[in-house]
Amino acid sequence: MSEEAPASQTFTAADRIRQLNDIDQDVAKLINSAGLAIQALTNTKPDSETPTDGTLESHKAQFKEATAKYFSLLSSIDVRLRRQVYALEEASLSTPDMATKPGDAAGAGAGAVGAAGPGSGNPLDVSWLNSRKDTVGKDKEAELWAAARSFVEQLDNAPNGSKGSGNQEQNESEKMEVD
Repeated sequence: MSEEAPASQTFTAADRIRQLNDIDQDVAKLINSAGLAIQALTNTKPDSETPTDGTLESHKAQFKEATAKYFSLLSSIDVRLRRQVYALEEASLSTPDMATKPGDAAGAGAGAVGAAGPGSGNPLDVSWLNSRKDTVGKDKEAELWAAARSFVEQLDNAPNGSKGSGNQEQNESEKMEVD
């Protein structure tokens, strides 16, 4: 049997707080596994329980283990936090216009709609639209990879004499722009 609760089960506030506490503890484990992955890339002796002999293969194995744990924890935390947000939305405790403080004037907050009243979000609010679409980060990453690929292809296609020459104009055009 799985540990997942049936969809019809109602959680109490204490249950939700316990779940958030578990998520908080997993965030600490996530940071620890990220540190172990970075440590595996260095020449220092690891503090982990897995004995390593200092070879490249042992560092690779430690890095793979730490990154696998990192990504599994990250995925688990993401899913559980989304469940918490959905539970708040179902309970009508969190709505898209809650970014406005009660004392703000109408239209002053990011989610304010004016005279539309509470509970109705601005359909043109970009942050609300982006929160509903899970591919924004993936799209940006694909864009950056494409720019990096074209940069590397440009370097590969350049004549051998221009790579190490003192031609300042060409070297500046080959530099990659950073956001």
